Amino acid sequence: MIPVFFLQSRNPNAFSKYIRPEYLVIGIEVLLANFLVIIAIIYLNLYLRKRNFFYKKEINQQLEAWITKAILDEPDKVEQGFEIPRKFNRVLKKFNARQIVIDELVAIRKELTGAAAKNIIVLYEQLGLKKHSLNKLSSRKWHVKSKGIMELYIMDQNDTLKRIYKNTNSNNEFIRMEAQIGVIHMTGFDGLRFLDVVSYPITEWQQIKLLEQLRLSREDGQLAMHIPKWLRSKNDTVVVFTLKLADAYQQFSVHDEVVKALQHPNEMVRIQAVKTLVRIANTFTPQILAEHYENEHFTNRLNILDAISKIGTEEQAWFLIGLLDDESDVIKLKAGKAFAACFKYGMEALEERGKAKKGAYQKIYLHNLLIFVSSAFTSSLRESASKSI
Repeated sequence: MIPVFFLQSRNPNAFSKYIRPEYLVIGIEVLLANFLVIIAIIYLNLYLRKRNFFYKKEINQQLEAWITKAILDEPDKVEQGFEIPRKFNRVLKKFNARQIVIDELVAIRKELTGAAAKNIIVLYEQLGLKKHSLNKLSSRKWHVKSKGIMELYIMDQNDTLKRIYKNTNSNNEFIRMEAQIGVIHMTGFDGLRFLDVVSYPITEWQQIKLLEQLRLSREDGQLAMHIPKWLRSKNDTVVVFTLKLADAYQQFSVHDEVVKALQHPNEMVRIQAVKTLVRIANTFTPQILAEHYENEHFTNRLNILDAISKIGTEEQAWFLIGLLDDESDVIKLKAGKAFAACFKYGMEALEERGKAKKGAYQKIYLHNLLIFVSSAFTSSLRESASKSI
């Protein structure tokens, strides 16, 4: 930006004295120096990456023979220990080298089970890498601490369970997530006891990860004992996750506790409660949902109608007929679909109503007719495919 006094000056040569050749030379020199610094930084970065790549490759080559032997050897032989070459012992004194070895062993351990996995764990412990992982738990850096937790539970270091459990309610989301997965990895469904104390939200992604981890464990029948307590949690995300547990493991015995969740102030809880009730429904569930319909917002009203279309009976017929006159066309369509599904002569009734009133009612009939035909066509294709197999 040109200073104002230059613009106001009547002397046309006033600005030219600042554009002297020596100033231009200095500017060019500064610019070239900056370019050289940038080039040097880029070169140094590439050089360090290249050196690190070959360093890691060299260590992996040395480790490969050991890992192969550890996987193939009998467990009792492995427990007696390996003879560690002096050269490799010297390498392991370096921090970066130890981390490279841990990363390699952890990656392999994730792919193995049974005796081969136990052999990898023995090798991890014999190389003294557990201490390296434990030191990370004292780090103030969240990514270091969470990595240490992951290494310890992947390597089945169950004696560190208490230290990992203390982090299940950490104020850092990533440490908290890793610790919660870790205690479940180590103890299965017993690890869910962190739900008693966790005060921070359990994100949607974390809930998915926890359910995925639980699939690797066998449910011991104790889950139903804890669900009522978790449904009373002040942490709404704990309540939502508990409802998903009741859904995934079809805990029919907690049906009445789930019904109470329909009165929860948080809409996300009520939405999940409706979905869970479909999975653990009894003969009273459809009517309970129908009676709760008026107390709900638009989104969950749609969920209730979807639920009734799956588990409803003729007892809800008059409730659904009343909704065919709703102001919302979406509600009309959902109610028509549920009515056709629940009532034996639902499609015929919708056809008669469509002829009498036409307009939206005829569209509702045609829409549901299309759903019925496509569903029947899909079912016939599946039957023919199964027969051909």
